[in-house]
Amino acid sequence: MRVLLIDDEPFYYKLMNKPMKDAGHVLEYSKTGKDGLAKVSATKPDVIIVDLRLPDISGHDILERLRRDAEFSNIPVIVITAKNELGDKLKAFELGADDYLVKPFQPEELVARMRILARRGKAMKIVSEMEKSDEKLTTIVAVHSLRGGVGTTSIAVNLALAFKQIWAKETLLIDAVLSAGQVAMMLNSKPRYTWEDFADIELKNIDDDLIKEIASQHSSGLAFISAPRSPIALDTFGDEFWQLVLDKLAKQYEFIVIDTAHDFADITIQMLNFASNLVLVLAPEMSSLRAAMSTLDIYDKLGFPTDKIQLLLNSNTSIAGIRQAQIEKVLARPVEFVLPYEPDEVLRAVNFGEPFLLKNPDSPISTKIEDMAYILTHDVHKNLPPAAPTEAWKRVTKRLGDSK
Repeated sequence: MRVLLIDDEPFYYKLMNKPMKDAGHVLEYSKTGKDGLAKVSATKPDVIIVDLRLPDISGHDILERLRRDAEFSNIPVIVITAKNELGDKLKAFELGADDYLVKPFQPEELVARMRILARRGKAMKIVSEMEKSDEKLTTIVAVHSLRGGVGTTSIAVNLALAFKQIWAKETLLIDAVLSAGQVAMMLNSKPRYTWEDFADIELKNIDDDLIKEIASQHSSGLAFISAPRSPIALDTFGDEFWQLVLDKLAKQYEFIVIDTAHDFADITIQMLNFASNLVLVLAPEMSSLRAAMSTLDIYDKLGFPTDKIQLLLNSNTSIAGIRQAQIEKVLARPVEFVLPYEPDEVLRAVNFGEPFLLKNPDSPISTKIEDMAYILTHDVHKNLPPAAPTEAWKRVTKRLGDSK
């Protein structure tokens, strides 16, 4: 992290330089306000620390100029001063200061505060850039495999629950297997409506309220849209329908997980295009590896960027299979996620509709799913810790060392 200190007292630069280096940060230094503003433009720091009393222009003036400039308006600013005067403090906050410290202070405290503010500033910058580009902030994950029997539906169900449990935000699970979807069964829930209920509705009559109404609610708070109770033709809905519905869903939910069919039918391609991340599931056996090779080849032909795709190796048998290193060599890309073999947890979840993430959140397979959900989460959420952290958030950030 690059930090800029604007202070006419060299003592504070010397005081802060070593703690900053020890924390892995680079500390730039300016003695005057004008030089500091020049360095802001030249170095684009992640955090600015500014003294209110400077020989040329005040810290208040620097704050005002920074907040007027769109390029620097999201950089966190910590104000430091030798006097704990309420008027100065209030004015600083009114002008957009993010924090305030009175001299003398402990440099370790400053470093800790700075780290939190830098994460927040990064998140706000991402939000600002996305608003300008009209990019969605929703985390959308499609779980896919050309080969059946590798656990895609179970993974999709528990992954959606993990997003809900970690972030406590609006989360949707989509069953996009129109011929034989099993999401409702695995949640042991009876859906109010299914995709089939859209069949006779004209596009012009599909509004936000209708979109929200079709989603059923699981007892965990997870929303889900179920596959039809009986198979329907894949061409029941056209591209315009899916485009309209998916765009509306992306505005209503912050997390969406899609259980896709084991094919490249039009609806599947629509869902894969819609997703921000594709989780390609494979098992450690030859037929699954061949299917994964074919899938990656088709992804490439469809123009999906490689960083959109994550490989998940699901250890779905106790028999020794192809080693991860061999799989990565054949596919010429890393396996990002590996699920352990836990037949008791998985079978109970499938047979009784009790997702293992809810039944036993501390099991190895549950912790892996939680970690995966956190890793796949949009940076905006990860850089802005929740005001009221959930138990799942505390667990996963502690495991991943990302709670600060």
